[in-house]
Amino acid sequence: MTAVDPDLRPLIDPTAPTERHGQAPRPLPTPRRASLLATDLAAVLGGFALVTLGLWVRHGGLGALTSGWADLWTSLSQLTGLAASVVGLAGVALVARPRGVEQRWGLDRMFVWHRILGETMAVLVAAHVVTGLAEWAATESFASAVSDLTGRQPYMAMATVGAALVGLVTLSSLRTLRRRLSYETWYFVHLLAYAGFALSFPHEIVIGSDLADDRVARTVWVAAHAAVLAWVVWGRWGRLVAAYVRPLRVTALRPLNDDTVEVTLGGPGLRSVRADAGQFAFLRPLAARLWWQAHPFSLSGAPDERGLRFTVKRRGDASGALVELPVGTRVAVEGPYGACTPEVIGDAPALFVVGGVGVAPVRALLERLPATARPVVLYRAHRTEDLVHLDELRAHCTALGGHVHTLVGPTAALAQRDPFSPRVLARAVPDLADRVAVLCGPERLLSAARTGLRAAGVPDDRIHYERVWW
Repeated sequence: MTAVDPDLRPLIDPTAPTERHGQAPRPLPTPRRASLLATDLAAVLGGFALVTLGLWVRHGGLGALTSGWADLWTSLSQLTGLAASVVGLAGVALVARPRGVEQRWGLDRMFVWHRILGETMAVLVAAHVVTGLAEWAATESFASAVSDLTGRQPYMAMATVGAALVGLVTLSSLRTLRRRLSYETWYFVHLLAYAGFALSFPHEIVIGSDLADDRVARTVWVAAHAAVLAWVVWGRWGRLVAAYVRPLRVTALRPLNDDTVEVTLGGPGLRSVRADAGQFAFLRPLAARLWWQAHPFSLSGAPDERGLRFTVKRRGDASGALVELPVGTRVAVEGPYGACTPEVIGDAPALFVVGGVGVAPVRALLERLPATARPVVLYRAHRTEDLVHLDELRAHCTALGGHVHTLVGPTAALAQRDPFSPRVLARAVPDLADRVAVLCGPERLLSAARTGLRAAGVPDDRIHYERVWW
């Protein structure tokens, strides 16, 4: 690790008051902290799964497994259908982005869970279709099955279309195909999964023997689905409507280098914003051809009454359009989101491993850390010009008794081929094992730094990061 910049005199005083009234700007209210525990989430999910399994057992599903081939396939068809619906319902619930879950585990992990649940549902739907066809083959004929699936039985044609849509979405989410699609194309294809889920629901109520003949079970099942739907409408789309109704405006644009700009948003809408350093938000410019696109950007300054600051690098059409917006443009802000806030650091000394525009949340976090943090920042970049916010990082670190190390250049040209090996990290940060580490940057940096920190003796619960899932 190569340390540079021996002159660490603060170029910017992080505690300097603003000109307005000679006082420091007031911070915005922070989000209410969630008290949700992993055991709470497990209890809810486990309880619903046990109720579903009990429903299947109560209606003879377990005994039917040994009552002949026809009953076996019928029982498995019922079980896989119920399981697919339960897993799908859990995946849809995550779409509401429940604040308690998001603040506890982060939106990146929620999206990973959503993907896993979606893939699991697709497998269960496939198993449901296969066991259903096997049931038809054992009792009637393949031609009869086709006739039933295409409309002879009520709602079965809808269920067939729903299963096909779930399969289409699953294929589009495979990594090889996903890389060939733009985010917007993939997203709108992905929405078809919810249509498939909805189309499949009526046949569960009308035809499924576990629900059609059990009034109590049917009522509970419908109520659970209605509750999740209301949660999604209120939690997801309600927040989107609120973001449109109370937009912020671009108040300043500050170029940082040839392709990176700091964008500041402010206005009366700030009064309704709860945000903390280290978080990110989805920005949706309310301008022609941009209003329907939302993209995530990290806060690069602790949120206060002056506005929300974002560091944006031109990496595509969306970010390029954002940095070219004229001052005064309205922007809908969804969020902020993010679990990597000053709370995860507490009073412990801090280590930040930064790459590229991952510096944005670190710059914001440094404004909110206590004097006990003594922060050390390891800043990785391919060009000297990419070391944006470097002066501010030095200033904040110096004021808190810390310092900044920079490492610049292509990996092949570095003196240390693995700058995040345990030996190199321990030499750069002697008290490494006593620090809380926050990693911000591209996936390759996160993986290398996490591996090195673990090997150097930093426990997993003291290593914090949020994956760049977008």
